[in-house]
Amino acid sequence: MEGYDKIAALMTGDKGLAIFRSFKKLNAKNLLYLQAEITIKEKELNDIMQEDRDSQDFDREKFSASVWFLKGVAEPSEQWKKWVELRELLEKYNTACAQHAQLLRYKPPHKRDLKIFREWVTYNTEFWTTEECGQWFGADEHAKDLITLFGRYENVDPLTKWVYRVYIPFWHQHVSRYYHRLTGSTKSVAADIEAGAVYYSDEKIVRATRITSTIVSSVIPASSMIALYFVNDMITRLVIIVIYNVAFSVMISLMAKARRVEVFAASIAFAAVQVSFINFPRD
Repeated sequence: MEGYDKIAALMTGDKGLAIFRSFKKLNAKNLLYLQAEITIKEKELNDIMQEDRDSQDFDREKFSASVWFLKGVAEPSEQWKKWVELRELLEKYNTACAQHAQLLRYKPPHKRDLKIFREWVTYNTEFWTTEECGQWFGADEHAKDLITLFGRYENVDPLTKWVYRVYIPFWHQHVSRYYHRLTGSTKSVAADIEAGAVYYSDEKIVRATRITSTIVSSVIPASSMIALYFVNDMITRLVIIVIYNVAFSVMISLMAKARRVEVFAASIAFAAVQVSFINFPRD
């Protein structure tokens, strides 16, 4: 594969690299032009409507209250012809508005994904025109115009984001590629030889962080109770409560998509549970 076929294969393998230009400026300009055309046609239609009302013609005076008369028996009226032109423009304008609104909702690609994509394009494919070469490069205006169709970092907790941004690059750079080079095995990753890329499954990463969060959320309260049980000194117990409460709040913030008020409420509830163990005597 070469050229666009190779890029399409890369984007298919890694949805997070589905990076395109949104052409926001051109789309906005298109909307402005359509709006101007509609404004002009609207003025022309209003003038024709006023002429029909002032015509003292038996049929033309009925246009405002009858589509049958407006469309005419033998030939459509000028008012109807103008309205048909306006209708076509309105359909284009409404469609363009909806599409542009959707484009504005797309997020820009994460800088790490963009860096990986640009490096891959630089070393794995080539274009025959300067304009096509600069689609993902070029001036800052181009960079600000890029969007990703798959928000890899959206709707995930901070721990998963950290795995994506820090752990996976470190693992691939220092562990994975040397292991696969020595063993020749690609069982833990999806390798696309034609596209020249190695993929790490987003689903497996999310599943792993979810399991980690579940385990940690179970271990912290249980270990807190065990620690408080084996400590008799009251001051030490209070210090343990503070330490565990801070650790619990940090873990909740990192491993769950929780708002501040939810973290605050969970921390209070956890502290209340620990307080119940302060006067718990050790046998």
